[in-house]
This record gives sequence, C-alpha cells and structure tokens, in this order.
Amino acid sequence: MTLREYVLRWQEVYDKNQSRPTTYAAHGYLFKNHILPGLGEIPLSELTVEQVGDFLEERRRFGGHRPESPEYPGLGEHTMRHIHRLLQQCLDQAIRDGLMTENPARAFHYPKPKKVNANVLTPAEVEDYLDAAERLGHLPMFLLALTAGLRQCELIALKWSDLDVKERTLTITEKRAVERRELVEYEGGTRIVSLTQEAVELLRLEHAKHPRSPLMFMHPATQRPYSPQMVRRLHNEIIQEAGLDHIRFADLRHTCAVLSLQNGMDTKEVSQMLGHFRTAMTRQNYAPYLACPVAKDENKPAEASQEELRQAADILDHLLKF
Repeated sequence: MTLREYVLRWQEVYDKNQSRPTTYAAHGYLFKNHILPGLGEIPLSELTVEQVGDFLEERRRFGGHRPESPEYPGLGEHTMRHIHRLLQQCLDQAIRDGLMTENPARAFHYPKPKKVNANVLTPAEVEDYLDAAERLGHLPMFLLALTAGLRQCELIALKWSDLDVKERTLTITEKRAVERRELVEYEGGTRIVSLTQEAVELLRLEHAKHPRSPLMFMHPATQRPYSPQMVRRLHNEIIQEAGLDHIRFADLRHTCAVLSLQNGMDTKEVSQMLGHFRTAMTRQNYAPYLACPVAKDENKPAEASQEELRQAADILDHLLKF
C-alpha cells in the first residue's frame, strides 16, 4: 500500500470523524498540495527517514514550486510544523494498523512558537477600525469579532438562537461550520461568551433587517451564510477605509485577548472566552502581555463563572468608550 492509498483511507476512517470540518479541509489541502506530491507514491513499508527528511527540506526551501523557477519562496515555520505534524499523525495510525513498524517522521522536530505572531491594534486603532466598519455598514459582525474574540469560522456560523439577549450571552457551537455556503452541524462542545451591552443592541438591530432568517449574519444578495473569503474581503475594505496598515482577520481575535489582559481581565476568563482547551495555552501564547506570572491556585475553579465573564465583557465595553 502506498502512502497515497493509506492517506485516503486515513482521511475517511479517522480524520473525518475526529476533526472539525475546517480542520479536515485544511488537512486535505496539505495532503493534496504538499505531502502527496512529494511522498504519495512510496509504499508505506519502504518509507525511510532519509526520504522524509529530503521531502521536508525541499518544502522548506522551495514550497510547492520547482527549483528552476525564477521565484520559489519556501514555506514558513508555521506551515512546515503543520505538514510535519499531519504526516507524523497519519503514520502513527499506520503503525497502530499494523502497516509499519517505525514512524520515520518522528526523527524530525518542529518546535512550537512560544507566543502567537500577532499584530495587535492599539485602542485608538480599534476605534478607527470600528468607525470604518460602521460607515461601511458592517459594524455588528466586526464589533463582535473584536469584543468576543471569535474565530472567523465561528462568526459566520452563528444563528439567532445562539443569542440570549436577557443574559447578554452567546453560545458558540464549536463544530458547526459553513460548507459550500450552507450551515452544517456536527456533534461537539459549546462554550458561552458574555457580550457587551453595545454588541447586544447592535445584534438586535441587525436581526430586525432579516427577522425570518435563522442566520445571525446573512449575505444580503444570496441570503446565505458568508464565506470566509467574503469576510476577509469586508475586513480588507474596513482597514483600507480606516487608513490602517494591513492586519489579518485573526489579529482581531488577538487584539481582543491582549487588550482584555492588559485591562485587568483574568487569564482564566480570557481562555474561556477564546475557547482554549487549557488556561496554560493562553498564558503561553500571550505571555509578553501578562503583567506578571500567575501562581496556580489549587482552590480556584478551573472555569470562570458567568458573573466573572459578564464583568470581563464590561471591561471591554468600557475600554471601547475612551
């Protein structure tokens, strides 16, 4: 069995049932554009450390381009780490399936960065960004991104039933996704984030524009969910209108986290808001923005209470009204 044949089996039997839809799609991209072109025709039983090493080095230096091309930028550390981890994960399962005895990908290591790579907006830039979003008619969606730290895939998959106006909370269904411009629901966990009063009021006004739709944010022309590409396009229009240097949509989430930490929100509350699996992940990612190391309190609850999350949302509400 070649690596290509096993990857197809692994994706269908294991990856599809264990990964978020967006993660599954990302894995498919890495397999199709990097791993399979380089290693796909090699039989699993003949795959060696040298072959994996040559493949990783070629990708690092040339990316998906031919070496003879006039321009062939290599892949960054972030992409290389994901390619290596995905290959290693797939081959680990091949060993458990009895198709290999050793995993040649485990001879290599790509360390995880100690902190996120983020371009954090200042409070003044946040105001400029939100003012521009309001002028362009997109304020509710992007205020929510900045004050609740939602991932793009979570934002476009929101439904009105997720909003509790009275409690000022939003329930995030972590395995709901937009696929081919349709909402798809998978079994998975949820988390609850508290919203600022301004965000709640703006969402109520947004709902009045299309009260019969279950979608929180609906493309006005198609009356279907926004695609990720469309949200990025709207984001780019906003930063151009605001006169800001280029920032990624993901930097809105990082800005939310950093400004929250810098203005007194507890790390536990930020971690729960962002949907991090462990508070330690939040501390590691945003260590440069923490005022001081936080000692572990064995008697302190692992999760923030709803009242603590509401107070945390009020911190952001106050911050945006300077």
